[in-house]
Amino acid sequence: MTSPKISSARACRAVLAALSLSASFTAARAADAPDLDVSLAPVADARGALTRLDVAVRFEAPPQGEALATIAVTANTVETSARHMSGLVFSDAKGILPVEARDTARDGDNLERSWKPLRPAQGAVTLAYHVSIDPAQPELAKPQYELRASDGGLSGAGNAFLILPADDLPRDISVHWDLSRAGEGARGISSVGTGNARSSHPLRPEQIGGSYYMAGHIGTFAKGTFFGAWQGRFGFDGPELMDWAARLQGYYGRFFDQRPASFGVFARTNHLNPGSGIGLTDSFAFTFSKKTPIADLESLLAHEMVHAWINSLSNSMDAPGGLGLSWFGEGLAVHYQRLLPWRAGLISREAFLDDLNSTAGRYYTNALIATPNDRIAEGFWKDTRIRVLPYDRGSLYFASVDAQIRKASEGRRSLDDLVRQMLAERRAGHPMDLALWKRLLGAELGAKGLADFDTMLAGGTVLPPSAAFGPCFERVTKPLRRFDLGFDPLILVTPDRIVKGLKPESAAAAAGLREGDRILNRFPQDALQGDQEATLTLDIDRGGEKLSITYKPRGETIDAYQWQTAANGLSCP
Repeated sequence: MTSPKISSARACRAVLAALSLSASFTAARAADAPDLDVSLAPVADARGALTRLDVAVRFEAPPQGEALATIAVTANTVETSARHMSGLVFSDAKGILPVEARDTARDGDNLERSWKPLRPAQGAVTLAYHVSIDPAQPELAKPQYELRASDGGLSGAGNAFLILPADDLPRDISVHWDLSRAGEGARGISSVGTGNARSSHPLRPEQIGGSYYMAGHIGTFAKGTFFGAWQGRFGFDGPELMDWAARLQGYYGRFFDQRPASFGVFARTNHLNPGSGIGLTDSFAFTFSKKTPIADLESLLAHEMVHAWINSLSNSMDAPGGLGLSWFGEGLAVHYQRLLPWRAGLISREAFLDDLNSTAGRYYTNALIATPNDRIAEGFWKDTRIRVLPYDRGSLYFASVDAQIRKASEGRRSLDDLVRQMLAERRAGHPMDLALWKRLLGAELGAKGLADFDTMLAGGTVLPPSAAFGPCFERVTKPLRRFDLGFDPLILVTPDRIVKGLKPESAAAAAGLREGDRILNRFPQDALQGDQEATLTLDIDRGGEKLSITYKPRGETIDAYQWQTAANGLSCP
């Protein structure tokens, strides 16, 4: 498709506005990297709701290939703002830069929009556009990348609304906020920093897309190099949670032997899917509701902050092939989300056990526990039982490896040493990839360690030894019930969501669900799968009649592994 026609007068006004917004950053330029300036102006309507975001992006060293700039249209099932943009104008040193827009398929169902210049770009390129935002848009049970306005603010990841250079060149990024039309008392903050800010180091377009932005009437917190912002109201004191996160983030920096120049946390309300998080560039974002306990968010914060150091093996989960490597980044994040806060004295022994047993219970009752790793990507967004496997299987695998290394080295080494060594290799410019992991693993545990690794990838059940988590804890067996919706879970990713494959003996059928019912509501399943006592409510359309059906989505009872305080561990912290 081609870009819409724009009158020259309107185009000139847009370009002048873009240049004015970004001018404050053009003077301070790094000698070793080109600049990329992002200027953002949120606009409130007469009722105070933020319904528009004016965007200007200016970047030096523009790509010289077929594509000048790009934005995803859909990514990881989330629709971006690409279809809600207007007034888009490109310009360079010669004036208006004519472009042609094209949509192409990328990574299966995802689309990417790119712009081809119809003449060579001269000097820095500036583009300006408006993004319309509907404050009434329904909440999503999906990763919170999309640009969203609610609770007096707006927020979203850069990859949801920023048009960025179509290359991998690192650039020094600056962010400028114009809050003059956002209402009195409005504030702006991004992964780059509070207010108008400049990055401490150059970032590739992919990393800029992985930054977060929040503006409006929002809560903020700052402590040293840590900062936080939230859109909406917690059911507790917001600064209390952020202060806990700041202390843990400092502990992480010492543990991983690497301290980022700054680190930000962003939170926004989502009553449909509270407690969901996404790792970002030098930051992360999560969702909450007023009913979300602070302990649940501490666990979430502990998990997502690990990703500031460990994402995956040379790829993010969003990159091609990333889901096949998620056992590493997500497994380590789950392993350390309980272990490091406990070591730091920031959670209790009971909280450590609750987190561990939730993971173990979900894993050992998973009916798809034997799914091999090379089948994870195809089912990741279709079935919660497959989606949680890299997290659960990976974390218990790393606990097992840790125990084996400690035993083989007579306590002199541990998994921690391997992780820190891998991070040091990456800082030195070497690949942090599968080959590095296998080389280090083989050096510690030999051929058996490599064989165990292959067994894990093939879907073999992972079972850490009883004392894998130290002398304070021991492994036991308890009867737990499998997660079972009672019908074919694939219908939940279809447009109509019509119940099929209903099991006659299931709890869903016993509660009154029928074949052919249409499920109207959406609901997160990952946490539901790990909670033995949780109930599920389905809003149903049955031939025009609206019904609600509530039941426990559980099936057969099996013996599953759990951990408890050891008989000699009562004096443990």
